[in-house]
Amino acid sequence: MVTINLNLNNFSELPVLSEVFGSYDNSYEYTADGIFRKKASPFCPKCNSPMVHNGYNIYGKKELGDIKIGRYKCPNCNCTHEENRSFWEGLKSTLFDSLGDFFKLLRSHNVSHEGISAVMDFIYPRSKSTILREFNNNMEQENVSRDENVLIVCYDEQHPKKGRCQKYRLTLFDPKTQRPLADELFDDKSSKTIKNFLKKHLDTSEPVFIVTDFDKRYPEILSEVFGDKLVHQYCLMHLNKLVVHGFQEKQLLNRNC
Repeated sequence: MVTINLNLNNFSELPVLSEVFGSYDNSYEYTADGIFRKKASPFCPKCNSPMVHNGYNIYGKKELGDIKIGRYKCPNCNCTHEENRSFWEGLKSTLFDSLGDFFKLLRSHNVSHEGISAVMDFIYPRSKSTILREFNNNMEQENVSRDENVLIVCYDEQHPKKGRCQKYRLTLFDPKTQRPLADELFDDKSSKTIKNFLKKHLDTSEPVFIVTDFDKRYPEILSEVFGDKLVHQYCLMHLNKLVVHGFQEKQLLNRNC
């Protein structure tokens, strides 16, 4: 194992240093001045003469830290050589990979990029644009399995009247052909009614992709019926209607003011 020379400043960092340099053998050392190098200088790659220690180069990452990498010089031909710093690049990659997983976790809980940036101010500052870029790069590397057998259906409700009685029509239809897959009339549209309707007409043991409007009850209802077999998507047509309606209300409010 690499020889770690401690002093009063880095004595408490021994466990971390041992883990960082654990893959190197006893021919390497980490000096009391914080320089990583070989104990015995290597032979010159040009003239094969023994080289000597020749100071160090500093490599750092803003707000993360820096490392001193030992240099060697050949007294015969003046050739210079630097020690391998792959462990430093590996540490940075490990950190940023972990941050990428952290960003994905927060985004899965609907935390905005600006919100993630505010959280990161307590850990390792990252701007909103940097988080967005790293998140997108991370997602591009994901291998998403594609199941060609996933059933895609649209769920809709209508409120017809039969005489003086209010009825509720629940419908499942194919988004491509627009043909109904199931269509029933009920006296109510309670959560229980919707669940029973879905269970009756869809196989809850198979993956399903369901498109609905923005009724706040749907996510919970669909999750209870299909569990982890579900992909739920809100209808873009309903979203556009909500946007237009909200815009019209705002215009009307501004006129009245």
